[in-house]
Amino acid sequence: MFDREPLARYPFDEPAGLGVHPAHSDCRSRGGLTRVRPPHGDDAWLVTRHEDIRAVLADRRFSRAVAVTRDEPRTAAVPLQTSVLALDPPDHTDVRRQVAGALGFNGPRIAGLRDASRERCARLIDGMLAHGAPLDLAEHFATPLSGEITCELLGVPFADRELFRDGLEALASTLPQEVVGPRIAAIYAYVDELCAARRVEAGDDVLGVLTRARDDAARLSDDSFFTELISDLLLAGYYNTSTQFLNAVYLLLTHPEQLRRLRDDPGLMPRAVEELLRYAPFPAHVTFARYATEDVHVGGTLVRAGEAVLAALPSGNFDRTVFEDPAKLDLSRSKNPHLSFGHGLHHCLGGPLVRMLFQIALSALLDRLPDLRLAVPEHELPWQPGLELRRLVRLPVTWGPLPG
Repeated sequence: MFDREPLARYPFDEPAGLGVHPAHSDCRSRGGLTRVRPPHGDDAWLVTRHEDIRAVLADRRFSRAVAVTRDEPRTAAVPLQTSVLALDPPDHTDVRRQVAGALGFNGPRIAGLRDASRERCARLIDGMLAHGAPLDLAEHFATPLSGEITCELLGVPFADRELFRDGLEALASTLPQEVVGPRIAAIYAYVDELCAARRVEAGDDVLGVLTRARDDAARLSDDSFFTELISDLLLAGYYNTSTQFLNAVYLLLTHPEQLRRLRDDPGLMPRAVEELLRYAPFPAHVTFARYATEDVHVGGTLVRAGEAVLAALPSGNFDRTVFEDPAKLDLSRSKNPHLSFGHGLHHCLGGPLVRMLFQIALSALLDRLPDLRLAVPEHELPWQPGLELRRLVRLPVTWGPLPG
């Protein structure tokens, strides 16, 4: 099927920190799409330009459901099987409506979460001050903040985190299936038990609301689908959010002139959060594959029916036809239509929560710890390999007067 140009291995290289490989820029400048061979699954067309990414993600001629019937191109060893991320309308429309209603990210719900987030930030920073510097911001702030908020919202006991934390990492892993398979099976077993208990006593949290909806929604009544859906929601809120928050703090602490601007002008915070979300690659390389259900032209390239495309969201976020001087972190950037929450049918429902949480948490850190800084040289910060995310293993920070 692919016979038009030579294949390129993708990802182009192992990521270094939060850098986006320059080969993406080369692809954008050539125009059209680039044929690639990922580590697993079918060959695909790589979509790198902002305009083309938006077009693909919004075009219903590109199907996620077909991917379940194929060996979809991917960086992870284990493909999605039954998640909402593998549905097309009308099934996708029905399930997404149920999930959106359960999350309830409207004015009242977000207002309540905002108050809870402020309280948790204050308590966690109190704990940091009591512990004393230096400490790991991941362990003492980012992970418990996103973890507690997510677990309370979903109805998953935060006290059980030792039972599901390794499984969440496995869901985001690019390690071999024999390594991650048992850990994924373990988290699915945990969620199965949790869901069975909720059949008896549902509650008013997301898991309870969706449990009550199972008898009225065909896809939610499928046990495997429901387990993977809840696991994906837990992964997004607990693991992905803490990962991106650490990346945001890392960017601030390694761009002192931008950090100074934000400290001097707290009103920049909403724009700053959007820029931090744009700049930190999410996911590390590409989002989930789509398959063309008919011949489609994208950016001057003919994608034939049955061929797969991979949208490189981080590449789109560095497209200089959309973002002025995209390689520069600019917290005052006014035009910022980034793609970090995706686009189209499958765009992330958690965007309002992430934006709110980042603004509150960063404001709290800068207010209570105005001299927050790295506790080790930047080159000593450990990045975790084998993930579909760019994640720091830990972020050692300190505060207080400089020595001497």
